[in-house]
Amino acid sequence: MPRRLSKLMKHMRERAVFKAASGAGLAFFGLAGVAWACADSSCYPEWRLGAADYDCAGQAMINPGNDTRINLLLLMQSISAPAVAPSATARKTADEAQFGQTFMSWQGLRATLWPQAAAPDTNADYSEPACLPPNDFAAALSAESGIPVAERDAILAIRAKVGCETVTWDGAEAGAISSAKSREYLAYLKAADAFYAGDWATARSGFAALTSAKSSWVAETARYMPIRIGLRAAVADATGEYGDFEPGKVNSAAIAEARNGIAAYLKAWPNGRYADSAKGLTRRVLWLEGSGIELARIYERMVTTTSGQDEAAANLAEEIDIRVFGANAYDSPKALPALSRTGDTPLLLAVADLMQMRGGDDASAKLSANDLAAQAAQFARHPELYSFLQASRAWYAGEDAKAIMAMIPDDARQASYKPLAFSRQTLRGMALARARDPNEAGFWRDLLKGASPLYQRPLAELGLATRWERDGRLDRIFAADTPIKDATTREVLLQTVAPPAILRSVASDATRPAHERDIARFTLLYKGLSRGAYRDFTRDIAMVPAGADTESGLYNLIRQTDAPVGLFAKGRWTDGFACPSITETAATLARTPADRTALLCLGDFWRLNGFDNFSLFSSQGYGDTPRNDTLGSGPDAFPGKPLYRDAIYRAIIADRQAPADVRAYALFRAVRCYAPSGYNGCSGPFRSTAEMEKAQASPEQRKAWFNELKTAYPNSRWAKALRFYW
Repeated sequence: MPRRLSKLMKHMRERAVFKAASGAGLAFFGLAGVAWACADSSCYPEWRLGAADYDCAGQAMINPGNDTRINLLLLMQSISAPAVAPSATARKTADEAQFGQTFMSWQGLRATLWPQAAAPDTNADYSEPACLPPNDFAAALSAESGIPVAERDAILAIRAKVGCETVTWDGAEAGAISSAKSREYLAYLKAADAFYAGDWATARSGFAALTSAKSSWVAETARYMPIRIGLRAAVADATGEYGDFEPGKVNSAAIAEARNGIAAYLKAWPNGRYADSAKGLTRRVLWLEGSGIELARIYERMVTTTSGQDEAAANLAEEIDIRVFGANAYDSPKALPALSRTGDTPLLLAVADLMQMRGGDDASAKLSANDLAAQAAQFARHPELYSFLQASRAWYAGEDAKAIMAMIPDDARQASYKPLAFSRQTLRGMALARARDPNEAGFWRDLLKGASPLYQRPLAELGLATRWERDGRLDRIFAADTPIKDATTREVLLQTVAPPAILRSVASDATRPAHERDIARFTLLYKGLSRGAYRDFTRDIAMVPAGADTESGLYNLIRQTDAPVGLFAKGRWTDGFACPSITETAATLARTPADRTALLCLGDFWRLNGFDNFSLFSSQGYGDTPRNDTLGSGPDAFPGKPLYRDAIYRAIIADRQAPADVRAYALFRAVRCYAPSGYNGCSGPFRSTAEMEKAQASPEQRKAWFNELKTAYPNSRWAKALRFYW
């Protein structure tokens, strides 16, 4: 499947999920379903700056296409004091090799900035399993004086069963517990067991009876537990038939119970062990009751006071993504109008504005210049953010580049950049590109000097590489002293636009990364063989190392750990039709390009080694018109056009002078191209439905081939092997 088609199908699936969720009444003052905007194994970045719609691969530039959490974190880092990045190398999952150092998923960004295991979230959803290790319960019990060892062990044994197994409260284990403090712990466990069982009345009365317990831990925890009871009870019946959350079924009395429980706990224990958790759960109460403006103001204060260098900022971004933006974090109809009415939540409003700049089917949902102008007062204390939003809106609306540059003065010679400052300058560079400004390349080179090596510099390199590609200066990108340091950026160009000379130079340069060299070798051999450079192929095959890989498959060279270059030297040549090695076949075609037998052998090499649906990297999306702001979208400097198997077969079938065995095999293979789907599997990857339909032979044509094989060559092994047509 073409890689853009895979991304398109993922987009359509996620859009369908969003549409279904939004029918439940998603709104800022209601309850948004939990929809994560994240990358998965089918995520392939668009190799260009900025994104007009949600993109599964984020950038160091604040932009509409980023995961909302990424934009939130970048804004928090822009407010915080600058800090040295912990690593100059982005951490990626196995599914994100295609990101290079330029793009990021939310998970990858978190793992890069905070590689240690995340601490438990004390403001969690409280849907965790009941059978948990005792944790603070065991520690509190151990610290209590006056509890006999045997009773302590009996209490811990009961704790291990609470919520998981049936506990016989009048059984032998409980009966062995007699001291006053032990009985308090036992009563706590009985109330906890009711809590996990959803018996709210028993849990409430049980904990209420313990608020004056002699054990301070039991007394404090019993005062805290009504908060959890209220939150659990509030959503207990709010799940639909298919497991979806239904806001209309939230129990408002239980929400009030949780709110009152928070107030009661903080009054009794203002500095207690659960004080921070109780304050945090206030936000959950506001979310459940739909108090959007109050909640937004709390989050705004937290965004401005939480250091962007602390992992707490990432946790906060995730919480805001769920509770404020919800499912709208992927799709962006004109939602969240409440943020524009609060008057004092500019940072959250900025994120909402970026969401509303995203593309979509409903043009009326997009942010207009008038919408943004009406928000000016909210951004009075953030003028650079406001002018960035104005420039961003103008950019994604396709407006005049010079007007955009006027909003963002040149400031590309700084020693370092916070994310907002870097984003502003990157957007200016994009405007320079739109204006075809002759100073664009110099601007990017200036920006590189102060850009952080972590994410920022590779993105600026992308801007410079795209400009140099457009100028026909690929030599600068692959020069020994090139400022384009991200190997994946270079690998995109190797597969899309690089001429044979650059491919050979990279393939033979031992100072380059091994993967980049293999990409150059593979591309050189693949294009040489498929585009008729047969004589060059017979020389270039010497570049294949002795132990070159043959087993990695053909799905995406950038993402693959190994490129199967060895296929050209040690692949399969034949499975019935007599063929020599592909090197010998290429040598024959170099002498006689129209040799029918050699062409059939070339087709068998593609078929037997899995090349039929393979494509090198392409900057053209499925069904899209190529964009000139996308890396690798320029004209391919490798001469020739690809020759696919179906064209070979059609040419031989049309040649009535071809030898009988050759023509019979061509007829056999032409029909087999449609097995078993009925669609042509021999014409290479398709970029659009129209392209796919154009490549099909009609059923009548396939029937004619079948009949000709059966009647003209009835004794051939191919006529005997073919039982029907598709």
